Amino acid sequence: MQGTLYTGGTIYTMEPGVSVVEAVLVENGRIQAVGKRAELAKDAEKVVDLEGKTMLPAFIDSHSHLMGVANGMLQVDLAEASSFAEVKERIEHFIRENQVPKGKWVLAKGINHGNLKEKHLPEKAFLDGITAEHPLLIQHTSGHSGVLNSMGLAELGITETTTDPEGGRIDFGTGLLEENALIQNMDKFPLPTGAELVSAFEKAQHLYASKGITTVQEGMFVEQIKGIYAMLYEQNRLWLDVVAYMDLKNSPELIDAFPSCKGEYDHHLKVGGYKVLLDGSPQSKTAWVTKPYTDGTKGYPMLSDEELEPLVEQAVREQQQLLMHANGDAAADQYLRVYEKVMKKWGPGIRPVLIHGQIMRHDQVKELARLGIKPSFFLAHVYHWGDVHMENLGMERARRISPVRDAEEKQIPFTLHQDSPVIPPDMMETVWCAVNRKTKNGVVLGGEQKLSAYEALQAITIHAAKQYGEEQEKGTIAPGKRADFVVLDKDPMTAEPNDIRNIQVMMTVKDGQTIYQV
Repeated sequence: MQGTLYTGGTIYTMEPGVSVVEAVLVENGRIQAVGKRAELAKDAEKVVDLEGKTMLPAFIDSHSHLMGVANGMLQVDLAEASSFAEVKERIEHFIRENQVPKGKWVLAKGINHGNLKEKHLPEKAFLDGITAEHPLLIQHTSGHSGVLNSMGLAELGITETTTDPEGGRIDFGTGLLEENALIQNMDKFPLPTGAELVSAFEKAQHLYASKGITTVQEGMFVEQIKGIYAMLYEQNRLWLDVVAYMDLKNSPELIDAFPSCKGEYDHHLKVGGYKVLLDGSPQSKTAWVTKPYTDGTKGYPMLSDEELEPLVEQAVREQQQLLMHANGDAAADQYLRVYEKVMKKWGPGIRPVLIHGQIMRHDQVKELARLGIKPSFFLAHVYHWGDVHMENLGMERARRISPVRDAEEKQIPFTLHQDSPVIPPDMMETVWCAVNRKTKNGVVLGGEQKLSAYEALQAITIHAAKQYGEEQEKGTIAPGKRADFVVLDKDPMTAEPNDIRNIQVMMTVKDGQTIYQV
């Protein structure tokens, strides 16, 4: 055997009952053996010395939008903007540096009103003061709302008399578009050139790899991105594994767009199933809740039960995995109610997933366990928007944001995600959030829902592999599985809880090949 031996550090297999091993032997992209260094060294041609660092199975992204991350590489980044003045400065700098011609769209991403000195989003009149020569959209970090300048509204054909779409809202005076009002206009924004997008996808994959992630999700595959994915597929430009979920409501035919990728990888692309949106985001108060927000609103649904039932039925009938975006507890109620009705008729679906589940009641977690629905929690909300949630929801509900301890006690193999590009795909920040549950203002939000570092790491390794039905291939370090690893500079199991977010990824290995190294 001419294998490569990884040894000289702390190696966590994440296998049940097996915590740490001395060495891992790899050949042809597969793990051949784990165990004692002395026993495995005789079959090794090459030795990778971990130099005291910590090795784990590579991280698995359980929900994000790779296209959004790639596209974000070509947009104005407002994630760290702290005032309207800084928003203006960043957009004007982007226009100058990129010599954006008059009449061409300028798209900005990641603005978070909670980070702004003004504590609310800029309005149309302010954006008109930045540029009246370019249609301009600034999109909220949640992805569920955005503000346009006057030229942008005109380009989309939106006037004072334009009516609100179902499941969305237009405020012409401020330029605000919420939920379906924004989503239904997304195809009107021009896509970059093929060369620009290929380069952006390369950068996006490097970003994920730098965070120890080797499997990525395309969490809402719509008709408008089919062309770029066809090009990436044909040119073999994907080198991370990408699992795509097709827009069931608007483009169900996309399930057959890549026939060789249905249920299995080809050129690193796999069609995993369907995706449906039920509501919005709690930080924008568009998540659909049973008890009003502190301002008296309740958000709103995107679909009625009558509209949702045939979609769920189609997924179950076709035995396609179904990912359901449900942030508010009213949206979660709807999913549980409709899924159970369909299941009684057709039998259970394949690994149904509830995405986000931010405002879930204890009784709903019990129902998830009973119905076999796995939640994927956006737990980093606790840090990024926890202070906003306390204001919008009150402390009683805010402390239950991402109720992971409830899920752990019900032995539900939940996962954790970042919903990138909403926030960067930083897995160690999410582990830190799970262990500490601190808001930006330092408030411990729902301390009773804290996880251990090991439990949090399970959610981004073995549990995530199970969500994809890939637990025989990924998620732990065991003979026969793919040699996908992450090497960290410190041990998250023994680090001080507050230091976990500072742990750095030193190396990422995909199928036995190093794809990132400091």
